[in-house]
Amino acid sequence: MKRLLYLDWLRILAAIAVVVIHVSAGIVTDSSQTYRSPWMAGNFYESLSRWSVPMFVMISGALMLSSRKEQPTTIFLRKKLAKILVPLLVWSIIYYANEVRKGAYDFSISDLLERLASDDIMYHLWFLYMIAGLYLITPLLKILVRHAKRTDIEYFLLLWLIASVGLHWMTYMVGYRIEIELYFVSHYVGYYMLGYYLFTYDLKPAVRKLIYAGGFIGWLLTFFLTYKGSVSSSEPLEYFWYDEHSPNVFLITLSLFVLFQSTKIGELRLPWVGKVISEASFGIYLIHVLVMQTLHEQFDFVWFNLHPIIGIPYKVMLVVAISTAIVFVIRKVPIVRGIIP
Repeated sequence: MKRLLYLDWLRILAAIAVVVIHVSAGIVTDSSQTYRSPWMAGNFYESLSRWSVPMFVMISGALMLSSRKEQPTTIFLRKKLAKILVPLLVWSIIYYANEVRKGAYDFSISDLLERLASDDIMYHLWFLYMIAGLYLITPLLKILVRHAKRTDIEYFLLLWLIASVGLHWMTYMVGYRIEIELYFVSHYVGYYMLGYYLFTYDLKPAVRKLIYAGGFIGWLLTFFLTYKGSVSSSEPLEYFWYDEHSPNVFLITLSLFVLFQSTKIGELRLPWVGKVISEASFGIYLIHVLVMQTLHEQFDFVWFNLHPIIGIPYKVMLVVAISTAIVFVIRKVPIVRGIIP
């Protein structure tokens, strides 16, 4: 398949946005900073970045479900799951060992296995469990999309919007939801299918303009409703409007994908550093939390405190640069490069 620049750009920006989220998290969850200017700066950067994980899922769906390569399900799963399960196991052990070193966990094999099975080692590794599940159902989804008409995919996406966005919003707003079993079209499978849909079918110009407007409104809603909800909450952060299945984050994610796919922005030539970050994006996701922790604990002379409006971009650039360099080195060493596909 021909390399598509807009997917590279989205991959690069999503990798950076994930780091922004985790660098900003300590600020927006700090009760001593609530609603002060540092908190507002953290909320600003968080609101710009919450689309990152859904975008990774959409990119995977676009490439996986559109592939015409025919292979037995067992071969597909062996190849794809190895690229997820090996990094999951190795990085889980690395993060677990680091937590044991710090005294956060008491080491035992049973504790390690229990935490590994229940996704309780490090907060960002949940993504690997989720994407492994999507890979497991990909052979079935490919049968569906191969025989589906455009309207069939749109029906699937409509059900997903009801099940994962609409009912989620309803629960938040009124405290209950309509109970109907729509598990087949719920959670991240919808973003996976949405990536395929946008990759495969063209949208009318008028529809694209509405989507762009929706994305801008979605960002404004994320920022201001998070602030408003946090003000009236006993917690320093009202998380709902950051959630990947909130209507506002959905609108942002949709608009960014369409923007880069349909305009000249997505055709811009990648600088060499962009190519490096794009190829290292999965590795950056895996390693960046360890880099952040290490800088904070051992190298505070570079992890110094600045006002978040400046400090967050500075720390993000530092973490991305170091993570990219480490990933680049790891992928050059034959014995360990399998831990970062």
